[in-house]
Amino acid sequence: MRYETIITSKGTITIAAPIRKALGLKPGRKVRLSLEKNNKLLVDPGMSVEEFEAAREQLVSKIPKHKLGLTGKALKDAIEKAKINEYKKKYLK
Repeated sequence: MRYETIITSKGTITIAAPIRKALGLKPGRKVRLSLEKNNKLLVDPGMSVEEFEAAREQLVSKIPKHKLGLTGKALKDAIEKAKINEYKKKYLK
Protein backbone atom coordinates (compact mmCIF):
# COMPACT_ATOMS: atom_id res chain seq x y z
CA MET A 1 0.00 0.00 0.00
CA ARG A 2 1.30 3.43 -0.86
CA TYR A 3 -0.38 6.71 -0.05
CA GLU A 4 0.74 10.31 -0.10
CA THR A 5 0.10 12.72 2.73
CA ILE A 6 0.97 16.32 3.58
CA ILE A 7 2.81 17.51 6.67
CA THR A 8 0.97 20.38 8.35
CA SER A 9 2.63 23.45 9.82
CA LYS A 10 2.41 21.71 13.22
CA GLY A 11 4.23 18.64 11.88
CA THR A 12 1.23 16.33 11.85
CA ILE A 13 0.30 13.93 9.08
CA THR A 14 -2.90 12.08 8.27
CA ILE A 15 -2.61 8.33 7.85
CA ALA A 16 -4.86 7.11 5.04
CA ALA A 17 -7.97 5.21 6.16
CA PRO A 18 -6.99 1.89 4.50
CA ILE A 19 -3.67 1.93 6.38
CA ARG A 20 -5.36 2.83 9.68
CA LYS A 21 -7.82 0.00 9.16
CA ALA A 22 -5.08 -2.51 8.27
CA LEU A 23 -3.13 -1.57 11.41
CA GLY A 24 -6.22 -1.40 13.62
CA LEU A 25 -5.53 2.24 14.52
CA LYS A 26 -8.29 4.13 16.31
CA PRO A 27 -8.35 7.83 17.31
CA GLY A 28 -6.22 8.45 20.39
CA ARG A 29 -4.13 5.29 19.98
CA LYS A 30 -0.41 5.75 20.41
CA VAL A 31 2.05 4.45 17.82
CA ARG A 32 5.82 4.20 17.78
CA LEU A 33 7.71 5.93 14.99
CA SER A 34 11.28 5.05 14.10
CA LEU A 35 13.59 6.19 11.36
CA GLU A 36 15.08 3.19 9.58
CA LYS A 37 17.94 2.89 7.11
CA ASN A 38 17.58 4.90 3.90
CA ASN A 39 15.36 7.41 5.78
CA LYS A 40 12.36 5.07 5.85
CA LEU A 41 9.79 5.88 8.52
CA LEU A 42 8.43 2.86 10.37
CA VAL A 43 5.04 3.10 12.10
CA ASP A 44 4.61 0.42 14.77
CA PRO A 45 1.10 0.22 16.23
CA GLY A 46 2.35 -1.89 19.11
CA MET A 47 -0.39 -3.56 21.10
CA SER A 48 -3.60 -1.98 22.33
CA VAL A 49 -4.72 -2.45 25.93
CA GLU A 50 -7.45 -4.79 24.72
CA GLU A 51 -4.98 -6.85 22.67
CA PHE A 52 -2.58 -6.99 25.64
CA GLU A 53 -5.32 -8.15 28.01
CA ALA A 54 -6.45 -10.83 25.56
CA ALA A 55 -2.87 -12.09 25.14
CA ARG A 56 -2.38 -12.00 28.91
CA GLU A 57 -5.57 -13.98 29.53
CA GLN A 58 -4.55 -16.54 26.92
CA LEU A 59 -1.16 -16.99 28.59
CA VAL A 60 -2.59 -17.11 32.11
CA SER A 61 -5.08 -19.77 31.02
CA LYS A 62 -2.15 -22.06 30.21
CA ILE A 63 -0.75 -21.87 33.76
CA PRO A 64 -2.05 -24.63 36.05
CA LYS A 65 -4.58 -23.29 38.58
CA HIS A 66 -2.44 -24.32 41.56
CA LYS A 67 0.37 -22.05 40.33
CA LEU A 68 -1.66 -18.87 39.73
CA GLY A 69 -0.74 -17.34 43.11
CA LEU A 70 2.97 -17.37 42.31
CA THR A 71 5.10 -14.23 42.16
CA GLY A 72 8.59 -13.33 41.07
CA LYS A 73 10.91 -16.06 39.83
CA ALA A 74 8.43 -18.86 40.52
CA LEU A 75 5.86 -17.11 38.29
CA LYS A 76 8.42 -16.57 35.51
CA ASP A 77 9.40 -20.25 35.72
CA ALA A 78 5.74 -21.34 35.51
CA ILE A 79 5.15 -19.09 32.49
CA GLU A 80 8.27 -20.42 30.77
CA LYS A 81 7.19 -24.01 31.44
CA ALA A 82 3.71 -23.26 30.03
CA LYS A 83 5.28 -21.77 26.89
CA ILE A 84 7.50 -24.83 26.44
CA ASN A 85 4.56 -27.21 26.90
CA GLU A 86 2.47 -25.24 24.41
CA TYR A 87 5.33 -25.34 21.90
CA LYS A 88 5.70 -29.10 22.36
CA LYS A 89 1.96 -29.64 21.84
CA LYS A 90 1.90 -27.47 18.75
CA TYR A 91 5.12 -28.48 17.00
CA LEU A 92 6.39 -31.75 18.47
CA LYS A 93 3.33 -33.98 18.28
